[in-house]
Amino acid sequence: MKKELKTLSLELVSKAILKSAVKEANSSCFFIGYQPKLPKDVLKLRKF
Repeated sequence: MKKELKTLSLELVSKAILKSAVKEANSSCFFIGYQPKLPKDVLKLRKF
């Protein structure tokens, strides 16, 4: 039971992180200022 709960929670966290990375790769900072460089793996997730 504990392994199933742990596996399920890790899957949910990894899906949330992936969606967040895709969102970050497809957006930019709208303020005039600093936007950190994205890793190359995240840039591969761009849609355009």
